[in-house]
Amino acid sequence: MANFSIPFLLKYYVNPAIIQVFSPKGAFPMKRLFVLFLVLCLLLPGCGKKEGAKPAPTTEPTTAPTEPSTEPSTEPPTTAPPAVLYRHPLTGAPLDEPYTGRAVALSIGNTTAALPQHGISQADLFFEVEAEGDITRFLVVISDLQSVPTIGPIRSARSFFNSIAAACNAPIAHCGGSPRGITGYHDLTGSKIENWEHFDQFTYGDKYYYRDLDRYNYQGYAWEHCLFTTGEKMLKALSDLKYEKNEAWDLGLTFADDAKLEGEKAEKVTVHFQGGKTSDLTYDSETGLYSIRQYKRDLIDGTTGKQLTFRNLFVLYADQTKKMGGSYLRSYYDLLGEGEGYFALDGKIVKIKWSREDVKKPFVFTYEDGTPVTLGVGQSYIAISSTKAKTVEYE
Repeated sequence: MANFSIPFLLKYYVNPAIIQVFSPKGAFPMKRLFVLFLVLCLLLPGCGKKEGAKPAPTTEPTTAPTEPSTEPSTEPPTTAPPAVLYRHPLTGAPLDEPYTGRAVALSIGNTTAALPQHGISQADLFFEVEAEGDITRFLVVISDLQSVPTIGPIRSARSFFNSIAAACNAPIAHCGGSPRGITGYHDLTGSKIENWEHFDQFTYGDKYYYRDLDRYNYQGYAWEHCLFTTGEKMLKALSDLKYEKNEAWDLGLTFADDAKLEGEKAEKVTVHFQGGKTSDLTYDSETGLYSIRQYKRDLIDGTTGKQLTFRNLFVLYADQTKKMGGSYLRSYYDLLGEGEGYFALDGKIVKIKWSREDVKKPFVFTYEDGTPVTLGVGQSYIAISSTKAKTVEYE
């Protein structure tokens, strides 16, 4: 059978048929009429479709196949931060290599007549201890000496400062001292610190220190409040006296970047010293630091003009003895053995214990269950007070 397309059939049969149907001259042949009927059936919808016939199944997919995306991901990789291999022994700051430098401890006056002090905000460890009567004195332990242009006023040594400096593995800078403080004693037992490391202004004069004559002549400060040094002079003293340390060392302090403390609320901490002097420390949740006030004013660094702040707070209680030394009633503390205290971090406070085996060994701080205290990374304030003045207020 010949294969005729629909257009061909229409052209060949329909057109003549239409002409003949309406033509008065001729009749439409039956054969062509039958063919026209078939063509119309093919063209009309549903014509030639059997009743009940099912539609042919479609072979097209209902959804497009999913292909792997070639677009780069915008999500950051979930990789853990690199482990801290080394930390600064005094602040816990991450380091690329072990710390091999040497810190210096400096005795700083803290009477109202000596304010403001200079360079004290650079202290990694900031100790406050009662000296005589209601007077406290600071011992600031500074490791980054190159960044400190002025430090002072430098005051005399005390036996307990000698002990603390030795615990921090730091030579002490001072101007004279109490009878025992100036000779390297560390308490009332008659024991001296072996190979005591110190720079006494009485011995070295202007080599490592200088007097601020403007402060004396024009600002009304007493002579004893005008002795200063610099970080550069302290570095020279370390070098001249062969006090540099060329190996890694630490104080046994435990630091963590995410240090947390579960304790009582302590957004304001007041430290009471036996003689009646107080220091008030207030927590700022935005900075995570405690700021300090004393003598009803902010404790500021005269060089920067900024109030001192600390990440960690310690209050350590020790047995205190008062005994005449020279013309003054001196304070002596037993800083060996063990004792109690408090530790505050991020607006919380807990009771702790401290211990120390030897004058050349550091303090060890533990929670009451015996686990090491974990410090936040940063500077620390450490008050040492008498067990007889065992009062810390916090709220």
